[in-house]
Order: sequence, then structure tokens, then C-alpha cells
Amino acid sequence: MADIDIAQRLPNKNNQNRDIIVRLRSRQIKSDILSNRKKLKGSNAYINDDLTKLNLHVLMCVKKKMTDEISDARYSNGNMLYKNHMNKTELVKFEENEHWINLPWPNSSTRWNSIFLPQCI
Repeated sequence: MADIDIAQRLPNKNNQNRDIIVRLRSRQIKSDILSNRKKLKGSNAYINDDLTKLNLHVLMCVKKKMTDEISDARYSNGNMLYKNHMNKTELVKFEENEHWINLPWPNSSTRWNSIFLPQCI
């Protein structure tokens, strides 16, 4: 508990399974926690960075729009990274955000995209 500066539950529509946002006392503690989050695989607990709407949207675009060419995408230490089909880690540059956002969603209609996906740029 000494590592946590403040923690609070975030509101949601049905007040069940509410997310918890935590501010830690040091970046090293955050780094340690994030590097160990893979140990939670298979449980219903997840640890994620608190991203801006734009960064979250770009990350989801990278993850979901090119699934045949990208095996993994993540946000780490302020950088958005993905692994290409040759298992090489690449950096998503801020200047590329619009490119990723404008890629078409696989197997989806334009109507669905305009209703459910946030317009960031």
C-alpha cells in the first residue's frame, strides 16, 4: 500500500465491475507492475496504462485493422509499439496516427464504423 499514492473506482453505466485507476508513487513501481502483468493472463484482471482517447483509438486501430500483418500492439513508456509479421518491433510515430485511423476496418461496413467508433482526427 505504501507504493500507491491514490486509488479510486471509475464510474460506469451499470455500476458493476468498475475499473480502478491508481496513481503510484514512482515510475519504477509502475514499470515493475506493467512488466509483471502477463502473470494475470487467464484471470479476469487486467492492468493497462491510462491512455488519452486519441492514443487508445490509434492503438486499437493498429491492433485490429491489420491483423494479418501485425501480431501484437502495445503502449509502453509513452511509446506505441507493434510487432510485424516478421516479429520485428516497430514504433508508431505520432505523425502516422492519421494513417492508422484512416485505414479501413476489416470485414465491416462504413455505417457500423460511423456509429460505434470515435472520430479522433
